[in-house]
Amino acid sequence: MPKEELEKKAFDLFDGGFCCSEAISRTIVDRFAEHPEGYSVRVASGFCGGLGRSHEDVCGALTGGVLAAGYLLGRTEPGRDIGEASRVISEFRRRFLETFGSTNCAVLLQRLGEQEKGIKCKRMTAQAAGMLSDILEKTIGRREG
Repeated sequence: MPKEELEKKAFDLFDGGFCCSEAISRTIVDRFAEHPEGYSVRVASGFCGGLGRSHEDVCGALTGGVLAAGYLLGRTEPGRDIGEASRVISEFRRRFLETFGSTNCAVLLQRLGEQEKGIKCKRMTAQAAGMLSDILEKTIGRREG
């Protein structure tokens, strides 16, 4: 799936009623998981609009991406290596912070300013989905190749 199409899907999911964390996690898992039907978007619901829609703490677009990356690359047994998941998530956080200037929902909302129907958050979530997709393309391609 081209990056623009992936970003549009994340935007459309957010615009269609899912929140930031749900939209990005669903988009990324659908794109990269071998069996995406095994993923429940419900795990992302607590991160909508910051923690519990508080518009505080960590941004839902970031946490939704972290959930998706963990689902794709995380371990299922104690003692297994989590290095690949940690590297991807660390790189995603670094790029997110570099691009948007913060990982905090309240700070980001203040920087985005007034917005009608959350349009700026929707665009930011779509951009974050594209960012994470770029990282995963390299990682999963490297793992498979």
